[in-house]
Amino acid sequence: MGDRWVCIGHSHVAALARSGDPELDSINFWDTGDPWRYDGGATHLRHDLAERVLRGRRVLSLIGGSAHTVLGMVEHPRPFDLIVPSAQDLPLDETRELIPADAVRAKLSEMSEPYLAMLPAVARLCATPLVHIGPPPPVAAEDRIAPHVPWILFPGQPHAIAPKWVRYKLWRVHCEVIAAICTRLDIQYVPAPERSKDEEGFLHPDYDRDGAHANASYGALVLEELRGAI
Repeated sequence: MGDRWVCIGHSHVAALARSGDPELDSINFWDTGDPWRYDGGATHLRHDLAERVLRGRRVLSLIGGSAHTVLGMVEHPRPFDLIVPSAQDLPLDETRELIPADAVRAKLSEMSEPYLAMLPAVARLCATPLVHIGPPPPVAAEDRIAPHVPWILFPGQPHAIAPKWVRYKLWRVHCEVIAAICTRLDIQYVPAPERSKDEEGFLHPDYDRDGAHANASYGALVLEELRGAI
């Protein structure tokens, strides 16, 4: 075990990687190629990546974390809203089709499971308990999102951003799904820092990078809080 921390996962790794922390080794799966090797039905982290995890004093997972964005960042052809059981006082647009929160939860679970099922393959390499970091909340302003949307990935959908409270609710349910999966896998879950949010609970613009991801300042804040807590 070395002295460096390791963060590993998908696109949300970039915020931590860009923080400028010299004691952080960042493994972004979008840069590594297929990070997994498959042996007799078992999944293992690729040898070169496993060696980096083994050297980590603490290992932070940011695997997955974008299901809510894929599902609802862009307006749906049938505009919908939902009531989140854990936050029933959130604004509701009654002009939109109301869909059951359980159906949304099931869809987000289905989208998240293939990614989070890989957590044990990372956890068994860690010298100390793996910590999984929840995704940052959505940014409220639609004009911070639209210029960065890869519209080609949303065929058949309007070229419009979904309303902020719909996006917030999807994020909130997604975080609940991730937390439940982590509990089932006996992996510590850490939510987005409260200090990164505005007065309504959205990502503060100071921490936004492209409407779907947080920036280097957010990554530095996550590391600061974690180093003070674990």
